[in-house]
Amino acid sequence: MRHQQQGKVLYKILGVLAGLVFVGFGFQERSELSRLKKHGQRAVVEPISEYQQFKQSGSSTYTAEFHFTTADGQPAVVKHSFPEGVLEDFQAGRPVEIFYNPKDPTSFIFARDEGSWMLVGIGAALAIAALLLA
Repeated sequence: MRHQQQGKVLYKILGVLAGLVFVGFGFQERSELSRLKKHGQRAVVEPISEYQQFKQSGSSTYTAEFHFTTADGQPAVVKHSFPEGVLEDFQAGRPVEIFYNPKDPTSFIFARDEGSWMLVGIGAALAIAALLLA
């Protein structure tokens, strides 16, 4: 009986810790996005003609090679995933803005990117489930 009780406590602790890790990564991702939008350099990527689409669980992820010029005139070529809204902009011929890290132009985000709350939500749900179910 005592070992069973200790096992439940251990599962609760591990579940809460795993949930907190997910929450931490979710907030880190959102923080990085916010920091790059605030302190990154703005550029416009050249239109793309080719991209790859990956479908999984009813959602699609797109990947393409993007070309842009940095503020100091250096060309940059980066393979990067992008959201469906960006694909719509390319198909409509609209310019697509990015924010890149001036120290590492291969690190960029699309101006339309809005950080996802999915990792935070998964982490919170995992922690709550561990507390309630274990």
